[in-house]
Amino acid sequence: MACSVLALAHLTLLRLGGSGSFSFLCTVFFAAIFGYNFVKYFGLAKFHYRSLTTKLKEIQTLSILCLIGFIFYFFMIKNALKLSLLVLGLITFFYGMPLKCVSSKSLRRITGLKIYVIAFVWAVTTSFLPQLENGLELADIHYIWILERFIFILVLMLPFEIRDMYFDDLKLSTIPQRIGLYNTKILGYFGVFLLFVFISQNTNAVAFISSSLTLLFLLLFLTKSRPDRSVYFTAFWVESLPIIWWIMWFVLDKLNESCTF
Repeated sequence: MACSVLALAHLTLLRLGGSGSFSFLCTVFFAAIFGYNFVKYFGLAKFHYRSLTTKLKEIQTLSILCLIGFIFYFFMIKNALKLSLLVLGLITFFYGMPLKCVSSKSLRRITGLKIYVIAFVWAVTTSFLPQLENGLELADIHYIWILERFIFILVLMLPFEIRDMYFDDLKLSTIPQRIGLYNTKILGYFGVFLLFVFISQNTNAVAFISSSLTLLFLLLFLTKSRPDRSVYFTAFWVESLPIIWWIMWFVLDKLNESCTF
């Protein structure tokens, strides 16, 4: 998952013609690991280290190391990035933990909100932050790119929602639970269509071809999704799609450079 987040962030930088600083990329990578582990395992751990299983102890140790890495590189990045990351950190915290003074539920437990919070955090992390890293001011930010990434993440998450539609708490009211399997896929197809419309305006051949191939893969994954699919279908193939996208961009870019010479 963290590698997918890093791949998407770097794709935005490549789209801008930059590569980003090592400190920024490390900050995003470590933040992704720590944030994911916090949301998924904090409720199980509750800091009772001695009573944890070996696997959870290893995950907790990894999370602590990633938190240290995040803090180390955090102080090396731009101030605008620091503020944005702190806001994203608060959202992630309250996604996993309830805000007692407002609600007894965490953001992930609020009916119908889960997928949109995740898509928002991913879109800001992988599209907005790289633009700040590349030196763009708020007035110059390509906000349409953030919308593109938001839609991409929403559609990318639908196979996970379909996989868990019979296991998720009905109170979560996920998209497949509300509108059914068939309509969920129709909604996903519409999202892919919108993304094709967006990328068709891209004059960069490498960006257009790699993005088009990625959306074709996304379309295929969505079509093949069903509740009884193997966990590896989503946890490996679907989740690795951003990495596949980055590899295709990298290969096509190198081929383009060689053809130019």
